Formats: sequence, C-alpha cells, structure tokens
Amino acid sequence: MYNKHMENSNRVKSIEPSKSISLSAKIAELKEQGEDIIGLNVGEPDFATPAPIIEATIKALKENKTRYSLVQGLDQLRDGIAYYLNKKYNLNANKDHILLGNGSKHILYLIFQTLLNDGDEVIIPSPYWVTFPESVKLAGGVPKFVETLDNFQLDLNAIESAITDKTKVILINTPNNPTGAVYNEESLNKVVELAVKYDLKIVSDEAYEILTYNKVKHVNISSLSEEAFNRTLTVQSFSKSFCMTGFRIGYLCAEKSFIDDVNKLQGHLSGNNCTFAQYGALEALRLDAGLIRILTKELESRMKLAHQLFSEFFPIEKPDGAFYLFPNVTETIEKLGLKNSEELSLYILEKAKVAILPGIAFGKENHLRISFAQSREEIIEAHKRMKEVL
Repeated sequence: MYNKHMENSNRVKSIEPSKSISLSAKIAELKEQGEDIIGLNVGEPDFATPAPIIEATIKALKENKTRYSLVQGLDQLRDGIAYYLNKKYNLNANKDHILLGNGSKHILYLIFQTLLNDGDEVIIPSPYWVTFPESVKLAGGVPKFVETLDNFQLDLNAIESAITDKTKVILINTPNNPTGAVYNEESLNKVVELAVKYDLKIVSDEAYEILTYNKVKHVNISSLSEEAFNRTLTVQSFSKSFCMTGFRIGYLCAEKSFIDDVNKLQGHLSGNNCTFAQYGALEALRLDAGLIRILTKELESRMKLAHQLFSEFFPIEKPDGAFYLFPNVTETIEKLGLKNSEELSLYILEKAKVAILPGIAFGKENHLRISFAQSREEIIEAHKRMKEVL
C-alpha cells in the first residue's frame, strides 16, 4: 500500500548523486579483482601533511584539547586567519569576520542555508565544482548556469544577461575546479560592479588560492574595495594548500552580521569543529613560506609534464591554477564510437586501468578532468596505458 508519509523529502530527491562516488565504487570493484588502478580522478595532492602540522595536532591531543570549543572556531585560530588574510590581501579583517567549518563543503551548505529563500537564484559559471548546484538546491535555491568563454574565463555579458529579479548570488571559483582557470582583477572588478548594480551577494570559493602557475597570481575579490568586502562571502580551506584533506577544516570570511547568523545555524548543525584539528590548522598558518613554494613548484612541474603528455591525445588549455587538466575530448569520443564523456571515462578505466572523471560531472559534456596531483611516475604510467587504448 502506497504511503506518502514514508517517502523521503523532495529536496533530497532533487540533488544528483556524486559522479566521483559512483566512479570510486567502480574503482573499488576493479581493485577487489586485483586490478592496478591509477587514480587521476583524485582531488587531493599525494604529499604528506607537513610534519609541524602533525606534531601540533598530536601535542593538542596529549594536552587533552579534545573537548567542546567555540562553535565559531578557536579565538587564536580565527585571529591567525584574519592576520594571514590581512597580510596577504591587505584586508582589514578580524576574528569576528571568520567562522570555521568542517571543510569548504560544509561552509557552502551553511552559506546557502543562511542566505537563500525558496526560489532564489544563484548564478554559477560553467564548468563548476559538483557540489555548487546541489548546495543551492538543498537550500531551496535555483542554480542558473552560465557558460564561460573558450578559455574558461568569466563571460561577464552572459552573467549580466542571466540576472533576474530572483537572483540573489553570483558564485565564482578561482582558481577553478575543474578548469584551472584563474580570474583576473579586471573580471573580478566587473563582478563586483554587477553585484552593486543589482544588489547581489558574491560567494567566492578560493580553496586553491596558493596553487597558481605560469607567474599568474590569485586575486582575492573581497580585497578589491570596501564594497567588495561587504558583499563577498569568501570560502577557503586548509585541505589543498596545506595537504590537510582529512582534517576537514575550512573557513568563511564575511562581514560580521552574516557570520553571526551562520554561527547561529552552525550551533544547531555541527556545533564546534574538531578541537584538536584546529590546533593543526593554526600551525599551518605558521609554516615557513619556503615549504609552500616547494609544494607549488612541484605541482607546476607536474602540470607541465601532464600537459605535455596528455596533449598527445586531446587539445588542452594549460591551467593557471589548481591541479587539473580539462581537455576537450569530442574527437576521441567520436573516434571510439562512444556517446559521451561518461562512457569515455569508463572506457579508459576498464581498458587502461586509469581513473579520470567525466566532464559532465562538472556541467561540461565532451570533456574530462585529469588530476596531476599524483606522482610523476603515475602520470607517466597513466599516459603509457592510455596511449595503448586511445
């Protein structure tokens, strides 16, 4: 007998399952069968977490810093983040402008739950990170996708054309996942102009802020003016920059009244973030800048290697940031008689034993996302295997 009270919510039904999770299930199945899979689908560097961060975390555990702490985050960590942002981007932030969350995914969820009412629209440039539209939908919002230019830079005219009386937010992600594009200051200033003109908020995901190449510099949009700071909700993470993916430490920088409302919501959701992990994050802010330069230099070297090798198969725009290539694979799909990027991704996994994510997961068909965060040896071996089947 049908019982409507036994159904799950329409809100959860509206979100799409993660393509990366379904691919991970297939990888696990192949590994159980004894297959050696090279994972160029993974969105995390293969470097170990720097020793000082590990030591600070262990020290916090030994000192019994394992109890509840402030929902907004440890005072000293929020002070440290504000100091870091002020020094790097010439902001005028203090600890009241900072809130800690369980990674940037959690921060995004908190932002949209705080900001959106049912039917509010969020403009999202495409390609986009898989979590963006689902976070919007979970808050009752409506994602409005806008194509980027051929080089994956923002199409400001298209963004303005997409604005309606229901639009509440422009969401940007720079350096970008999955394309590696880094938005320049001119484009970001125009985003601020649009936000002012139409009275919008800006959500800026900057999880890959330190990972830029080719002498390109990341621009923090909230640093462009006082108006930009007041309208921007900046999402940052310790995961990519400091090799701390498992720590689940992200943070939000925004004007105080918005932080206060998010903090109220977080108090009913997760409470505080892992207390001892926050001490590890605090130590990350104290790391020698030389360690970060070594990380970035090595990733840039891997980017050049991967770009050179995989350009043999597909046309690829050289990325300026993050750690992904995002090639157009239209010709390869047609040559192999396949239908789409998802079929090509599965073909490469089954035939070459190399895991790569399909572009459709990021809203862009006929592309693949190839991570170069793995070792040089794995990148070279992946190319060798793919050459045999492509």
